[in-house]
Amino acid sequence: TDEVLARMLVDQRPIAQHLDTLHATAWDTVDPVLLELCRLRLAELLGCAAERASRTPVAVEAGLDETVVGELASWPTSPRFDERQRACLAFAEQWVVDVAGMDDATVGAVVAQLGEAGTVDFAQALLVVEQRQRLRLVWERLDHE
Repeated sequence: TDEVLARMLVDQRPIAQHLDTLHATAWDTVDPVLLELCRLRLAELLGCAAERASRTPVAVEAGLDETVVGELASWPTSPRFDERQRACLAFAEQWVVDVAGMDDATVGAVVAQLGEAGTVDFAQALLVVEQRQRLRLVWERLDHE
């Protein structure tokens, strides 16, 4: 996605730099393994194969387990996911499918795991990774038309 954004924003360097800063901050603010699992799940739901196939280096360095990644589609029932991961993945799925339909129970489960400030940080980081994927998908489509 970095390459796609750089190519599409070649004449908009300040915007590209701002997006890069936001992206780096997201990974510095939230547990990178947790954010990576959510990023990969969003890629599955959005149909972003390139994002699904890639791994964020900071998440790999933090201990991302490919066995867990392999079971991502079955996160609600797989014993490889803990309650914190389940809460955040449920939130991420609802976020990408229908953020307006987010209910108190889904948010409350994340707050119980991350605290209020952690939930705000998580939601902001999730917005950054989701929007990067959506931008990639749109720009790739426009680039091929």
